[in-house]
Amino acid sequence: MWWKSLLAAGSAFALGSMAALYAAGPPLGSGVVEGLQISSTAAPLNASDTAMDRVGKLRSMGGLVLDSKDRRFGGISAMLWAESCGRLLAVSDTGLWIILEPEEADGQLLGVRVAWIAPLLGLDGRPPASKSAADAESLAQAANGDIWVFYEQQHRGMRFEGVDACRPETLASVPVEQWEPPGTAMWPSNGGIEASAMQGETLLMLSEAVAGPQGGRAGLAGAPGSPVRVFSYMNPDGHQPTAMEPRDPGSDNGAMLVLHRSFSPLRGVSIILSEAQIGASPADVVEPREIARLQPPFLVDNMEALAVRVEGERRYVYLMSDNNFNPLQRTLLMKFELLQEKRERLEAGSAP
Repeated sequence: MWWKSLLAAGSAFALGSMAALYAAGPPLGSGVVEGLQISSTAAPLNASDTAMDRVGKLRSMGGLVLDSKDRRFGGISAMLWAESCGRLLAVSDTGLWIILEPEEADGQLLGVRVAWIAPLLGLDGRPPASKSAADAESLAQAANGDIWVFYEQQHRGMRFEGVDACRPETLASVPVEQWEPPGTAMWPSNGGIEASAMQGETLLMLSEAVAGPQGGRAGLAGAPGSPVRVFSYMNPDGHQPTAMEPRDPGSDNGAMLVLHRSFSPLRGVSIILSEAQIGASPADVVEPREIARLQPPFLVDNMEALAVRVEGERRYVYLMSDNNFNPLQRTLLMKFELLQEKRERLEAGSAP
């Protein structure tokens, strides 16, 4: 979330726009479960070379700029892939659930077929009353389907049972549990749990801004009622973690894909997708391995959301950006295929 301040500092216009917007307050989660009209415009991976479709170990399968007349749409901070119905379940940092059903043909992302929106409810069954209470930043899904939503500013996790992108009416669910991971109460308000995932019964969490015991960023591994272990996640090249998902959903191999972001007024936005071995018992120091890096002239914005889709031996990665409700930013939805080494050799014409 520190990224918002840097962006504003880099442009007087952006500062004025954001100040005006936040004076009134970004539109918080409200209303009921309802359909959401979304328009989309195709965007190439590289506007300077529209034939380019590769970056690192990723192959582009389409990119979209999303927009809606509903002022609540935006601020996307995390998402999950619902395999049984081919939909994305997302949350915003203004306290909203959003479901998107991508429109695709031959694997290529073409648009959004249908969408829904609903407020994230609290234990009292009500939408968040303030931005500090609404700031959802990450999602983690258990094998039984339960979903943890982690918030910063008011650092906590909320567990939901039965929320399912395939059944939009379930977005009206009330959380069944609240958990404050030990030690997080003292974390900076905008430096909390920015990335999370589940490995078996263990919740894995990464801080955006808190230093780890041996450098990098603080990682937590544990669960309510169990000890929580702190480890060091060595964030690559000054990029802070924003999202994390198992590379192989349902597997116990501990391989995670981690999305990272960096911003400077001079260089703009840069993101790194890495792979890291973070199992239920992570090492004291976790070193990620870079898969791909996107920075201008590649299509990129404040990428905060990551979802992994598996079809046979193929893996697809969806990325979505948080537009901060800023007119200088966009909500991007991008799809990539994660290329495995054998497939890369075959596509390059090498012997298998």
